[in-house]
Amino acid sequence: MIWVWIAVIAAALFVIFLLLPALTIFLAVFSRKKTKPFEQYNMKKFKDHYYVTYIDRIAKKREFVKSHPVEEVFTKSYDGLRLAADYYDLGLSKTAIIFHGFNAEVYTNLSAHGAFLMKSGFNVLFVTHRAHGKSEGRWSTIGIREQNDVLSWVKWAENRGAEQILLYGVSMGGYTVASASDRLEGTNVRAMVIDSGFYSVYEQMKRDTQKNHIPKIMLPAQVMLAKLFLRADIRRPSVLSLKNTKTPAFFLHGTDDETVEYKWAQTNYQACASQKDIQLIEGAPHTLSILKDPETAEKRLTGFFEKYFT
Repeated sequence: MIWVWIAVIAAALFVIFLLLPALTIFLAVFSRKKTKPFEQYNMKKFKDHYYVTYIDRIAKKREFVKSHPVEEVFTKSYDGLRLAADYYDLGLSKTAIIFHGFNAEVYTNLSAHGAFLMKSGFNVLFVTHRAHGKSEGRWSTIGIREQNDVLSWVKWAENRGAEQILLYGVSMGGYTVASASDRLEGTNVRAMVIDSGFYSVYEQMKRDTQKNHIPKIMLPAQVMLAKLFLRADIRRPSVLSLKNTKTPAFFLHGTDDETVEYKWAQTNYQACASQKDIQLIEGAPHTLSILKDPETAEKRLTGFFEKYFT
């Protein structure tokens, strides 16, 4: 009888101290996101957030972007989800498709990039990832399923007349684009920009658990839960695709990025098999290289565009 009680107690402890916390983390990370503009956050709570310094500049970039006519558009994902995007058609033959970061509101995250790309001669398609905003989906897989959505949006842009396409991914969007990069042959994609992209979902979760003092045992639990519920391997690194890509790539990252270490930009750059370039922006925080040092970032990106777009 005592062994039965020991087994019951052990099972109870497993559920209380491992399974329930692991499920809580899993749901917090992978379930549908409710995003809102940064200005709607409690500024007292977020007064030390690195974005606060740049909010006025982001607002001006967003005002510029939204001064242009916009069309809300949709496409179907490979698994039947209705995915949403905002399309700014400037009547050009070149289109930039921009993919935002994890749990990010599109215009807060991407207005600076979009404004620059508009001024560089691109129509701009602001994609909303699955399980974010108006895009359908119960689960975000942080780039693993989303990489297939990249191909859906490329096809959409081609059907709308885009003769030359740039893929621009920021943070999670960078990982997403990098992970799709070995399947772009035969499309109108001329080049891609990986801005603040990470190496793998697993490595990013590992860094986040360390920063938040979460027990390491929660990581293998997340691997198991993602395989069980999402049929996704969160350990898959972006370099698996980059080492087989033929699409020219530019890697951009800030040296003060406390969210995604800039060493991953270097790792991805070294693995990339195509023509490539890299720029580290001194002192730039996560995803804001283009605002921290626009002179350097925009000059380097413009030079890159001139090589691959006509």
